[in-house]
Amino acid sequence: MRYPFLYFLDTAARLGFEYVELWAAAPHLDLDTMVFSALCECERELSARKLKPVCITPEQCTYPINIAAEEEPLRRRSIQYFKKGIDMAAALHAPHVLVTAGCGYFNRPAEEAWKRSVDSVCQIADYAGRNHIKLLYETLTPLSSNIVNTPGQLARMLGELPENVSGILDIGQMSFMKQDLEDHIALLGKRLAHVHLHDSGPAIHMALGDGVLPIKDYIVRLEQSGYTGFYSFECNDLRYRKDPHAADEQNLSWLRTHRILA
Repeated sequence: MRYPFLYFLDTAARLGFEYVELWAAAPHLDLDTMVFSALCECERELSARKLKPVCITPEQCTYPINIAAEEEPLRRRSIQYFKKGIDMAAALHAPHVLVTAGCGYFNRPAEEAWKRSVDSVCQIADYAGRNHIKLLYETLTPLSSNIVNTPGQLARMLGELPENVSGILDIGQMSFMKQDLEDHIALLGKRLAHVHLHDSGPAIHMALGDGVLPIKDYIVRLEQSGYTGFYSFECNDLRYRKDPHAADEQNLSWLRTHRILA
C-alpha cells in the first residue's frame, strides 16, 4: 500500500509468480472509486506480465463495511460493495471473491448478527453465481468479529450457504486463536479452497521464517489431506511496508530451503 500497484505486479513477475491475490482497496483497486477504464488498464498490466488473479479480496475489516450491521442502510451498502468486488473479479477473470461475516454489536445476541450475515452472504453469493464467480469465506478473530471465529462455526456457516461458497484457512489466525489444523481439515473437508500462508510469533502476519510456526508441517498435512487449492502470502505486519519485495523474496527462499519448492 506504500508503493504503486505496478510495483506489486513487477515484484510478482520478477519473482516468477504466475498467480496473484488482489487486495481491492485504496490507493490501488479501490472499489468505491474504480472505473471501467482503470479495470481495463489493470487487466492489460496483468496480461503483460502473464499474471492471473485467483481472488479479489475487498478490504472489509477497517472500512465501514459490515454485512451483519443492524443498520439496514449500512448493510445494504455493504452488500453492494461486495457486488462491486464481484464485478471486478468478472472483469479481471478472477474466479473468487473473499468475504467475511461482518460483526454484530458485542452487547447484542450474536445469533441475530449471524442471521443478518447469512442473509447478506446469500445475496452476495446469488449475484456471484450469476457472474460465474465463487466466494471464499474467511474466519476472523474475536477482536474483529463475534460471528465466525472457529472452524466449527465456519463449517456451520457453510452449511447454511450456497455451494458456491467455500472456506479459507488463515494460518496466522489459526495460531493466534490456538486452534488445531486437523480441526480445519476435518470440519471443512473439500470445502477448504484457499490458504493464507504466513508465519506468526511476535505478530500474526509475518514472512516465513520470521515467526515460530511449523509451516512445513502444516503444508505437508494439508497436502496429505488432499488439499489442492492455492496458498497466498499475506505479510501485512508493519515491519514489511518499507520493503515488501524483500518479504516475498524471503518467502520463496524459505520454501526452497525447506524443499517445498524446487
